[in-house]
Amino acid sequence: MTRWRIADGIAWVAAEPGRVALIDTRDPQAQPMLVPTPFAELWQAVADEPRSESDLLALATDLVDDEGEALRDEFIRSIGGIGLIEVGA
Repeated sequence: MTRWRIADGIAWVAAEPGRVALIDTRDPQAQPMLVPTPFAELWQAVADEPRSESDLLALATDLVDDEGEALRDEFIRSIGGIGLIEVGA
């Protein structure tokens, strides 16, 4: 089963309710990012422990009702696409 986790070298902090601030410490030219809700809630869930796509779907559906699958897919595509989360063990 595929489980997503925060990639090594990503430093982050819960900035305020509904937001996460992060930076990729692997890249010396990286700029800090502010991740807003609802991605912030999915980020914090992945930070707690590696999550399967079905786990992320359940969480996303709780956040946006009928569009949970689209939210999960966009989270994985965008956040995973730039290497901030990765498939773990």
